[in-house]
Amino acid sequence: MELLKLKISDKQNSVKYLLKKDGIEIGRGYVFNREINPIEIYIDEKYQSNGYGKFLFNGLINVLKKEKTPGALFELPQTNYKMINIISQAGGVQISNNNNNVKFIIKLN
Repeated sequence: MELLKLKISDKQNSVKYLLKKDGIEIGRGYVFNREINPIEIYIDEKYQSNGYGKFLFNGLINVLKKEKTPGALFELPQTNYKMINIISQAGGVQISNNNNNVKFIIKLN
């Protein structure tokens, strides 16, 4: 698998990453300069549940570590089981669970 970086400029100051397998784009991820949900990932539906989301998320966590980011805070709906699992496996610790949302923190440094 290849994790390719494509810089993009937009209002939210993000960096776009592409995940490719055998030269085919199977997902993309973004690293945002913001306090909550600094990482967003998308995996093509036909490639989901094969570990690609976990691979992409961990790659983007490493980007934050290299940038000396002390931690990452995530807030998402309780129904987003796949992302909750990915964050938990990456070392995320649940810090709250209310209003149908759950919050996690990942210490990076």
